[in-house]
Amino acid sequence: MGQMKMMKTKIPHLLARRLSVCFVLLGCVFVGQGQQPLSLLEATQLALSHNYGIELGRLRADAAALNNAWGAAGALPQIGLTATTASAVSDQSENPTSFIQERLESESVNIGGQLNWTLFDGLGMFANKRRLELLTEQSAGELDLLIEQSLLAVITAYQSVVVQDVALEALEASMAMSRDRLDWLSTRRSVGAAGEFDNLQFENALLLDSAAWVRQKVARRTAQRNLNRLMGTDETQQWALTSSLVVLQTADQRFPDEEGLINKALNTTTTVRNAMLTVQLAETGMDQAESRLYPTLGLNVNLGDVRSQFAAGDLSGEGRTKNQSATLALNFNLFNGGATKRAIEQARIQLDIAETNRMNERAAVAQLLRDALDRYRTQEELYGIARETTANAEALLAIAETRYDLGALNSFDLREVQLSVLQAKLREVQELLAWHQSQWDVERLTGGLLSGYGVVARPAE
Repeated sequence: MGQMKMMKTKIPHLLARRLSVCFVLLGCVFVGQGQQPLSLLEATQLALSHNYGIELGRLRADAAALNNAWGAAGALPQIGLTATTASAVSDQSENPTSFIQERLESESVNIGGQLNWTLFDGLGMFANKRRLELLTEQSAGELDLLIEQSLLAVITAYQSVVVQDVALEALEASMAMSRDRLDWLSTRRSVGAAGEFDNLQFENALLLDSAAWVRQKVARRTAQRNLNRLMGTDETQQWALTSSLVVLQTADQRFPDEEGLINKALNTTTTVRNAMLTVQLAETGMDQAESRLYPTLGLNVNLGDVRSQFAAGDLSGEGRTKNQSATLALNFNLFNGGATKRAIEQARIQLDIAETNRMNERAAVAQLLRDALDRYRTQEELYGIARETTANAEALLAIAETRYDLGALNSFDLREVQLSVLQAKLREVQELLAWHQSQWDVERLTGGLLSGYGVVARPAE
C-alpha cells in the first residue's frame, strides 16, 4: 500500500507538467540522429541561393539588363564592311569567231564600307533608351516581388514544420501519460485495487494517441518536403529546426506609429514601386509616339575600292577604281492617315490607365496594411485567450487526476479532460503561428521582408 500511495503522489499533474515543458518555447526541437540543425535565417538564405523560381527571375533580369544599351535604342551608327574577289578565265585561242583569239584572264578585288546613322528622330532614340532602362528596373522589380513571395513561402513553410513538431511533442506527452497510468493501474490490479475496465480505457487512449502520432509524423514529413522544395534542397534532407515560435511584442510596442508605417509602405512596397515603373513606362511611350511628329535626319556613307588585273596573251594591265559618297536624308511624314495622332492618343490612354492603377495600388496597400495591423492586434488578443484557456485546462486536469485517484471521477471523464488539454495547447500554438503570419504581412507591405534578408528595396520615385 505504501508503494501505491507513493505512485499516487507522482501521477497527478503528470500530463500538465509534460505538456508545459513541451510548450515552454513553443517549438524547441531536439537534434535527432541524421538531422542537420537549420535556423529560419539559414532557411531563407538557402532559398535565396537555390530556389528555382528565384534563379529563373534572376536570369530574366540579366537578359533585360543586357538589352539596356544605346545600340539597342537606335542611337549608334551601323557600320558594315564588304570584301569580294573574282577571278575569270576565258580561252578564245581556238575560237575562229572571236575578235581576240587569246587566253583572257582577269582578277578583281572589291572592298567596300557602309555607314548608316540616324542623326535625329525627334528624340525618339532617347525615349527608347529610357524605356530600356525602365524595362530593366521593371524586371528587377519583378525579381524583388518573386523573392518577396518566395521568402514569405519559406518562412510560412518553416514555421508550419515547427508547429508539426510541437504537435508531435504534445502527442508524445499524452502517450507518456497514458503509459504511466497503465503502469500505475497494473500495480493496483496486482493487489486487487483496480479493475480491467479502466485498464482497457487507458489502453484505448494510448492506441488513439498513437494513431494520431503516426498521422502527425506523415504531416510533418509532408511539411518538411514542401520546405525543402522551396529552399531548393534535396527532398529527403532531414532538418532539426532551431528557430522557435516566440511570443511577439504587443502592437503598441512593435508598431507605435501606424500612419508613419503606412507612409513608409506607400514608398517601399514592391507592388507600389512596380506600379510607379509602369507609369514611367507609359510616359516614355508618350515620348516615343510624339517623336513621330518630327522629321528624321539620317546619314549614309559609302566607300568602295576596286582593284583589277587583266591579261590577254602578251597584253596585261592593272586598274583601280575608288568610289566615295555621302548622303544626308531628311524624311518628314506630312500625313499618314492619322496613324501618328492615333498612336499619341493611345499612349495617353495607356498613361491614364497606368496612373489609375498606381493610385489603386496605393489605396490597396494602405488597406492591406491596416488589415494586417488589425490582424496583428486580434491575434495578440486571441493568443492571450488561448494561453489562459491552456492554463485553465491544465488546472482542470490536475483536479481531474486527483478526483480520479479518489474514485470521484471515471476514466471517460478523465480522458475528456486530457484531450481538452491537448486541444488547448494545439490551439495555442496555432494562434501564435497566425500572430507571426500577421507580423510577416506587415513586414512584407513595409519592405522589411526584403531588407531584413539582404535584398535592397528601391523607393518609388
